[in-house]
Amino acid sequence: MKFISKIMTIFLVIIAIIIGATFYAFKIEPYQVKVKEYQVNATSTNMKELKIAQISDTHIKEDYTTENLSKVISKLNASNPDIVVFTGDLYDNYAKYNDDANLINELSKIKSKYGKFAVWGNHDYGGGASNQYLTIMENSGFQLLVNESTQITTDNGNIISLTGIDDSMLGNPSTENLSENINADYKILLSHEPDSLNNYINYDYNLAMSGHSHGGQVNIPFFPSINEAATSTTNLASNYKKGLYHIGENELQNIFVNSGIGTTHISARFGVKPEISILKISL
Repeated sequence: MKFISKIMTIFLVIIAIIIGATFYAFKIEPYQVKVKEYQVNATSTNMKELKIAQISDTHIKEDYTTENLSKVISKLNASNPDIVVFTGDLYDNYAKYNDDANLINELSKIKSKYGKFAVWGNHDYGGGASNQYLTIMENSGFQLLVNESTQITTDNGNIISLTGIDDSMLGNPSTENLSENINADYKILLSHEPDSLNNYINYDYNLAMSGHSHGGQVNIPFFPSINEAATSTTNLASNYKKGLYHIGENELQNIFVNSGIGTTHISARFGVKPEISILKISL
């Protein structure tokens, strides 16, 4: 009887852990947005620091609305960024849920010293979103970059170029209008899917930024992540999943993958909190 009692106790503990973890994954962690800073290159007393705030993959839907996004934007603005970039997937499924007016109102609140820039994600093409995404971003004060580059000049005279590539899964990415010899002090490349960035290594950028992976979204040891389990190997987020990667021999080239804000496939996160990434660059 004692043996059976121990087995039952262990069984009940396991059930309690599973229930608690499930509740945490669906009801708590998806709303625990964090702000995390990354130093992209070495600092020097003679350099000025540029702060780039990145958000990605908001996946606005019925259980993650503009009310939730409002809290994210408050934290983003508190970081006082010089540049803000959004790397795609605004809505989860536009046909099932959309709230354009309130979304524009919230996105318009994002503050940035030198500007706000965005690229297309695969979900921005699906469910009718492609008819609205450009309008939403432009009305929110974002410049949507589609296979094109733009430049800003900082207060200390540095020229920063930002190049945006169209979505690699559902868009029409093209290098026809891109130059391998952009005249700038620092070159940034934006593309939604991280693995597609390997196609542009020869374009001599200093920093490439993407999203799409959600950092795996649910990371449990010895189990595949949500994105790995729910998508095929053509997911374009297998080589670079989250965080900063140095890919140049002298660390002049970097790839950064944001873990995203929202969720897709299932409305849960575990071990991968929503993240506002602050990339610090010394110029």
